Amino acid sequence: MAKFAIIGDTTCDLTPELRKQYDIDYARMKVSWVDKNKKEVEMYGSLEWEEISHKDYFDLLAGGTRIFTSQVNEQEFDEVFTRHLEAGEDVLYIGCSSALSASVLLAQRMIDEKFSKKYPDRKIIAIDSLICSIGQGSLLILASNLRKEGKSIDEVAAYINDHKLECNQVCTVENLDTLKRAGRVKASTAFFGNLFGVKPILISDAKGNNFALEKQKGRRNALLRSAELVKEWVIDSEDQTLWISDAECKKEDMDLLINSIKSAVPFKNIVVVPMGPIIGASAGKGTIGIYFMGKKVEIVGA
Repeated sequence: MAKFAIIGDTTCDLTPELRKQYDIDYARMKVSWVDKNKKEVEMYGSLEWEEISHKDYFDLLAGGTRIFTSQVNEQEFDEVFTRHLEAGEDVLYIGCSSALSASVLLAQRMIDEKFSKKYPDRKIIAIDSLICSIGQGSLLILASNLRKEGKSIDEVAAYINDHKLECNQVCTVENLDTLKRAGRVKASTAFFGNLFGVKPILISDAKGNNFALEKQKGRRNALLRSAELVKEWVIDSEDQTLWISDAECKKEDMDLLINSIKSAVPFKNIVVVPMGPIIGASAGKGTIGIYFMGKKVEIVGA
C-alpha cells in the first residue's frame, strides 16, 4: 500500500507542534493590508507566525485595519503537492470549505489538468471539508489517525467524506466590527449590534457557510449559550478532544467558557489553539470557535 501525505491549508489552524505530531503538511494562503504609512503589506498567512506575532496581528484588526485574504494560489499548490509526489507519496488534501474559499476547487482542477497527467501512478484526492479553522484541522488529525491504523488513502478519504458534517462549530465574536469590514455583515447591522451588545452564535451549516444561528445579548450569555449547544449536539464526548480556536480573547472569557463546558460535558481533552490569520481576518480579535464531533449538521442557513 502506497504511502500518502495528508495536506491542509492555512485555514486549518494547526500549530507547528500538532502538524509535526500528526505528520500533516499545509499549503499557505496570503494576507495583505495597508499600514499606517499607507504602504501595502503582503505576506503568506503562515501558521508559524514568523513575520508578525499573533498578538500584533489581532491588535491590528482591533485597531481598525482591514486585512484582505486570498486563496491558495497555483504556485503554492504546485510546490507543496510536487514535494510529496516526487517523494513517491500519494496525496490527500482536505481543504477549507468551498463556501468560504475557492482553494479546494483550484486543487481539484489542478489534479485533473496537471498532477494526474504528470503523475499517472499516484493517487491524488482533494476533499471539501465544509468547515474551517481547527474544525478542518481536527478532520486532518482524524485522517492522520486513520492512516496510522493502516487505512488506505481511499478508505481515509471515504471516511472523512462520510463523517465531515458531524464536525460541529459553535463560534462567537467579541464585536461585529471586523465582520463588517470584511463584508460579512452590513454596516447598519454591526452598528446596532454593537450598540445593544448583540453577540451572534455562528455555526458552519450543511453547505459549509458560516451562519448566525442565534443572537445573544451580551458576551457572557453568548459564551454560556455556546456551552449549552455543545452539550446539546455532542456525541461520545468522553472519547474525543474538544478544540477551541482563540483570537486573543480575554482570559476571563476563555475561563468562563471552558469551565461551563467542563461542568456540562465530560470531554477526554480540551485543547486551545491560536486562531489563524485567514479566519481571524474576518472574525476579529476576541473570537472564540468551538469544534467537536456530534450530531450531523443538517441546517442550511438563509
